[in-house]
Amino acid sequence: MMHSLRGYSQGTIAIGCALLFLVGCSSDGGKTGGQGGAVVTGSGGSGTTGSGGSGMTGSGGSSAGSGGVAATGVGGQVAAGSGGQAGGKATGGQVAGAPGSGGQVSGTGGSGAAGGGGKSGSGGEAGRTSVDGGTRTGGSSGADGGVANNCVGKAWPTADPTVAGPFAIATDKNVGPLAGYTPDPIYGDTQQQFNVYRPKDLATSGYCHPILVWANGHGDNPEQNPPLCVVDSAANKWCGTYPVLINQLASHGFVVVASLSTTTSRGDPLPTIVGLNWLLEQSEDPASTYYHHLDTSHIGALGHSEGGMSTCKAAADPRIIAIGTVSGTSAITSLHGPALFICGGKDTVVSCDSVQTAYAGVKDQQAMFMDNLAADHGGWEYQNGAKGPDIFALTAWFRVHLMADTANRKYFYGTSCTLCSDTRVTVTRNSLMTQ
Repeated sequence: MMHSLRGYSQGTIAIGCALLFLVGCSSDGGKTGGQGGAVVTGSGGSGTTGSGGSGMTGSGGSSAGSGGVAATGVGGQVAAGSGGQAGGKATGGQVAGAPGSGGQVSGTGGSGAAGGGGKSGSGGEAGRTSVDGGTRTGGSSGADGGVANNCVGKAWPTADPTVAGPFAIATDKNVGPLAGYTPDPIYGDTQQQFNVYRPKDLATSGYCHPILVWANGHGDNPEQNPPLCVVDSAANKWCGTYPVLINQLASHGFVVVASLSTTTSRGDPLPTIVGLNWLLEQSEDPASTYYHHLDTSHIGALGHSEGGMSTCKAAADPRIIAIGTVSGTSAITSLHGPALFICGGKDTVVSCDSVQTAYAGVKDQQAMFMDNLAADHGGWEYQNGAKGPDIFALTAWFRVHLMADTANRKYFYGTSCTLCSDTRVTVTRNSLMTQ
């Protein structure tokens, strides 16, 4: 059974100081139910540079200072505190903590706990594989000043994105810190933790597993979480509807960290970034399941509806090097790798025009826009499982950009790309993908 909306039946997405109204949820019949609320842009300021300096390399890095970048939420969402957001590819490191806290720092000089000096690492960019291939060697250097990548593993072989991958799946439920804006549409004043979907045999697979950061649509979760988050078509409840996509990605070797917040575009920091920070800490904890089994230099982000908005905001984090969105976008202030934007041709909640506008704004990174002609706002989830256009496209996209699976480039690149000739979709690519 298909449902057409993810947590709201009327939506307006605007750039800048505007409102996204989120009201109800509907089935294919269009009946509206539920109560959404509103996402309102805050007033946390709009400073873009600060005391961290503006050099691209060296000990300062690129900075976003004490003003931060105001996004949604009460008081605005500030991407970096008074320490600035220091990136760069030398000795700087990345600050991505709460305002004024100093954040989590990774660089040659860092030591101590996150927020008070951060986690030490060697800074720089290493272990990142180009779109055109290469081998995965891990290494001890960080990615753009992120957490050091101490995983060493085999190069990934190719795999068919239209079927389940070779890995048995394990789910770590209700782990990590509490995160998310409250009141939450489903959980009220109770903040939620995270689920992590991953290959069961992380310790013995022999691979370094890339990380994907998942963002739910409004009022939704990666899977049902009774008693509050359930799928009940008779009661017009649609919470927990993404297992097909998320399990598909985990079966292909990705470690997917998924917030249980149902308003993923709100919070300071975003709940998805809280989850990413925690998972990266786990990757360096000898007592953790994830210890030295994660490819911390290959991180992607994806989301649906409001989760697409959240993903566009999270894209400013230099650790995230590829993104994908389905039926939801917001202003992209910074992008650090390729972007896939997907819409539904029959979507009456988020128009394809608005998604295409976001795509058209990407000039300095590879970008692709795909219109799934038969899909409404949520129908893409029920189009023949892994063979559905959105699901296999997202699987192939992240295999190409996070696993260097060059055989899957055929879906996106070249004059006769597979998706270019798929009659279920129409595709537009920018010049960086076609030149």
